[in-house]
Parts: sequence; C-alpha cells; structure tokens
Amino acid sequence: MALRIWETARTSLAVGTSIYAAGDALGTKVSLAVPDAGVVRSITITDVDDEAGTTVNVVFFDSEPTGIAANAAFDLADSDTEKIIGFRLVDQPFDATNALALYESDVNIPYRTNGGLLWLQCELASATTPTFTATTDVKIKLIIEY
Repeated sequence: MALRIWETARTSLAVGTSIYAAGDALGTKVSLAVPDAGVVRSITITDVDDEAGTTVNVVFFDSEPTGIAANAAFDLADSDTEKIIGFRLVDQPFDATNALALYESDVNIPYRTNGGLLWLQCELASATTPTFTATTDVKIKLIIEY
C-alpha cells in the first residue's frame, strides 16, 4: 500500500494582541479538516514576528472542546479532558530569520475523527511574554499519514 500524506491548510490561531503570560491559551480553538483517520506526523508553527523563543503545547481533541479565549489562562473544562487524544510540546525553532520563526516538531499521534474535523487548542508553555502585532501572526499546519 502506498504511503498517503495529507497537509492541512496553514491556519491562523487567532492570537490576542495584548501581552501574554506563560500558561495562557495561545489563540482560540481551531478545527482542521483532515482524513477521517490517520496519524499526525508533523506540526509546523509559524510566527511572523519571531517572539523570542516562544514554546507551545498543542493539545489534540477528537471532538470539539469548550475552548478558551485567546490570552486567557489555559484551563480545560473537566469534560474536555476526556476528549484529549494527544499533546505535543513544540519548542525547537527550525529557522528564525528576518523576524520570522518556524517551529517544527515530529509527532506520532493516531486519531479518528467524527466527521473529518480534528480540533486543537494551544497553550503558551514558555516563560516569554510575547505581544503579537496582529491576530494572524501565528499559524499552524499538520502533516498527516493516512
């Protein structure tokens, strides 16, 4: 059987533009159209302002979580913990030039969706306190094997 690869659209996390603190939700919850089942193999996060070593926890859900407002404390509802299928710390910059940071992390998170949507929410994990100039500054993309 041939290896099949799916690349999601690069999707904005809709970050807030006020100063962040470690532990805040980095952007709003996001849904990505994906094959009904597969394995997330790679996460790429781009930050057009290169916010000085930002590290991010990406939490994957099999169905829609309650969601947390951008730039608010990352505090999942109890019922949402049962929806978690995996998480990954993305903390290694692949490239940071010309005020653009590209973070890439290899993962191995199998999933099965209910209707072809994979939900995720991100948490600022670093001690930095970034301030993004535009709500579209941070985007995420997944590479999936299916």
